[in-house]
Amino acid sequence: MTADPIEQLTAALLEAKGTVTAEVAGLGPLEEDRSLEFLLAAFDLATEMWFQKGDPSAPQFTNWERPWRKYGGDNPTTTYLSAPVSPGHTYRLRGQIGKAVYAGVQLYTRGPGYNAPSGNCSDVDLLRAGGEVDLLLGDGASELDLPRLRLVEGDYLVMVRLYHRQPELATPAFSIERIDGEPMETRSFAERTAAAEAFFRDEVLSTQSVTEVLRSAGVNAYPPPDAPVHQPRYTGALFPTLDNVYDGFYVELEPGQTLRLTGRVPEARYSSFVFYDRWFNTPDFPKHRCYRTMDDLVVDPDGTYELLLGPDDPGHLNWLDTGGLREGIFAIRCLLPTAVHLPTVEVLTRP
Repeated sequence: MTADPIEQLTAALLEAKGTVTAEVAGLGPLEEDRSLEFLLAAFDLATEMWFQKGDPSAPQFTNWERPWRKYGGDNPTTTYLSAPVSPGHTYRLRGQIGKAVYAGVQLYTRGPGYNAPSGNCSDVDLLRAGGEVDLLLGDGASELDLPRLRLVEGDYLVMVRLYHRQPELATPAFSIERIDGEPMETRSFAERTAAAEAFFRDEVLSTQSVTEVLRSAGVNAYPPPDAPVHQPRYTGALFPTLDNVYDGFYVELEPGQTLRLTGRVPEARYSSFVFYDRWFNTPDFPKHRCYRTMDDLVVDPDGTYELLLGPDDPGHLNWLDTGGLREGIFAIRCLLPTAVHLPTVEVLTRP
């Protein structure tokens, strides 16, 4: 008997619910609510990406970070748009970057348990007059004189990143259109449901893996360069870009404790300092200022800064508000860096 795709998808959701609720058992209502928000956001993203918009012969962009969902190290001032692609087709990708300080396009192929960056280009190659992006993906013949990224064997996803100075909640006007004459092979209901289920399982596994390796490498301090966290065990639903350098560690604070980070601002096009919950999602950032960018970080005249991270307001200009959480992940993201300076970390205990 053929398996019912809806029953399989439901079983995946119930299985994941058991996993995430077990992780936060006894940690209180705030952690319990965060775990369920993660679960439903991941499910929502998986079904939109691979059930509603999962056909590479007729692709549409999914905006990953919406006001009602976050996933996978969201960055409050970054827009992430993804669409399925296939090396058998040729596409035209168009859009306006608006006030973004960076635009990048990254292709991905599948590795064993992770996503490997493939073709890449940034706004230096992309921008036309008026901040317009107009790009061909694939090797098909075209009369259009446009920049082009090749699609190689195994490429299956394209992601557009737009970095802003402030959070941008509106979806940017980007589109992707198949322009070849190859026949369409519409995916069936069962195929799209199975793809959504597989990605949802990947989302949960990837998030657990990030938290597990960070926490096992130690808390409130950067792991050493050879720590396993720099080669994550499973990242099947995470999508790094070649234009970024990332680093971070697990945070674990007792009542009355605050994390103090001091350092020099990275030399990069853009950098951000973000606190995430244990599910690698930001707290409600319109209510809780859980992030700072290099543009709004208060910096001393010598180029150094001090950040205080914790649930209690210390009255500091560079406070990272954890939204009441005492555990989570701190991460630095540096875009097109020429020099990355990781801060020193110190735990302060209120007298």
